[in-house]
Amino acid sequence: MLLNSPQQEAPLFESRLMMDTIISLRAYPPVTKEQVDAAFAEFSKVESAASFHLEGSELSALNRSNSLAAASSLTPLLQIAIDYYAKTDGYFDASFASLQKAYGFYSGEGRLPAEAELADLLRDRCELGKVLQQSAQGFSLASESLLDLGGIAGGYAIEKAARVLREAGCRGFLIDDAGDIWVEGSKPDGNPWRIAVRDPRDNGTLALVETRKPLAISTSGDYERFITVDGKRYGHIMNPHSGRPVDYYSSVTIIASEPVAADALSTAVFAMPPELAFKWVEERNLAALFLTSTGTIHLSSAGRHYFSQVKMQ
Repeated sequence: MLLNSPQQEAPLFESRLMMDTIISLRAYPPVTKEQVDAAFAEFSKVESAASFHLEGSELSALNRSNSLAAASSLTPLLQIAIDYYAKTDGYFDASFASLQKAYGFYSGEGRLPAEAELADLLRDRCELGKVLQQSAQGFSLASESLLDLGGIAGGYAIEKAARVLREAGCRGFLIDDAGDIWVEGSKPDGNPWRIAVRDPRDNGTLALVETRKPLAISTSGDYERFITVDGKRYGHIMNPHSGRPVDYYSSVTIIASEPVAADALSTAVFAMPPELAFKWVEERNLAALFLTSTGTIHLSSAGRHYFSQVKMQ
């Protein structure tokens, strides 16, 4: 959520329903409507390649046929997914789609798979490093495995859209893809960008981020995509090692220097148990803000330099 402040020049602001969410763009002059349209067009390109739900997307073709040519426009995203799978010790795992299908996230009919079913899924259809193979010819996917690139597609599209605005000479802009935010450049009045991190418990403000430097902010949470089984809610982010929906946090916010990094890392860290996640972000000097499922707040050492006015517990 962007907090407004008095401005000398009004920005061009537009929101569009794309990639199964609301994407907003705020750009300061010099910028034209055509340039904003071109930035949104980058989201359309990524959606047409990486959408899990669009039948005609290249990702859907890969999930159906289990193969994809190296020349595909999806190749850079798959390579990013492979890289972050390795960087996060397997906690960022695009093959979680097989688990989500088993839990009924795609059908809307929530269910809890039996232990034997989960064991079969984890053995045969999960672990990106095992089910997705890359060669000079392209990619091959294990039979009946599914990939979902939702954990990086937003950040990737933001990087493409930002490049369009940057090359057009836009003075300053903010792109918001449903919790994945990128700010760049300056406001005409000289004030910093001021971003509010949402508190999912009351839709208030959990913390603020103020910056005059380019910055990516990404929040992963359990409050927008979930299933309900026997009156209990289960969020969509899975621990890829246990095959179970994560119930440790309400939200995890990561700040990084690139949108894809913030996007992927917020998902991966959310999937980690707290005793691992808190140590993992410290070892990598990541700015992280955790709101646990019990309502406690944990701020990493690096996070203290970025998050301010953190809500009292």
